[in-house]
Amino acid sequence: MIKAAVLGSPISHSLSPLLHKTAYELLGVDGDYSAIEMVSEKLATFIGSLDNSWRGLSLTMPLKESVLDLDMEFDEAVLRTRSANTILFNDEGRARATSTDYLAFSRLLKVSVGSRIAILGAGGTARSAIGSLDGRVPKIDIYLRDLTKGEILKDVAPNSEVILHQLTSLDAKGLQNYDWLVSTLPAGVADGLAQELQASNEKFPSLRILDVLYHPWPTELLLILKACGAQTLDGLDLLVEQALDQIALFTGEKFDYDTMRSVLIAKGLSALNQ
Repeated sequence: MIKAAVLGSPISHSLSPLLHKTAYELLGVDGDYSAIEMVSEKLATFIGSLDNSWRGLSLTMPLKESVLDLDMEFDEAVLRTRSANTILFNDEGRARATSTDYLAFSRLLKVSVGSRIAILGAGGTARSAIGSLDGRVPKIDIYLRDLTKGEILKDVAPNSEVILHQLTSLDAKGLQNYDWLVSTLPAGVADGLAQELQASNEKFPSLRILDVLYHPWPTELLLILKACGAQTLDGLDLLVEQALDQIALFTGEKFDYDTMRSVLIAKGLSALNQ
């Protein structure tokens, strides 16, 4: 039997165990996947206590950044974005960190050379999104609550121009300038923008939004932009997309992503609507 888990704090709301266990059953894999409450200070000790039955760990906040302080191998995407959401263990128990968030954003954010991108936030998930866009678009506009936290973002996408803005400067008129809006803000932070967009009566038929939250789900920002004509992706879409790569890495199985994606989205929607 293989073992895996999602770690973070808080973790009780996580849908990852449901998704991974569903996938293991479909693949005929004898495996267990659990949710474990974990803070940064205890991560190294926990990893050191695991036996060789463990194949991998999924990381959520606050561990995506603090894991970089540990003694393990990091791939190029992790080093550039300073964020990891996946730990893999080889047969000797040696750990390697990677980012399936990065891979998921690469697939979900369908852009062309001329696409205009706005990203809200500067945390680990935002950096994965920014890194996935590096060189695929000429410019990335990033809206922050605290501009002093933004300088690192320019190193994340060295092949695109990264421009920093105050979050409060984005309004309905300004949003018309974008093809993609990616919100990585914590719950409630974007509600003011959502209410302003609703009051403006603007329509956004050419805008696509990805809001990474699924707790709460759907967010107010997502609902209002959908009502204004935007095409929407939500936190469940991202959760499932990054989970596909983790499932493949943890189990070593090959499978059709499109088929598995459909099954896991349906399972996740059922859980969220309960």
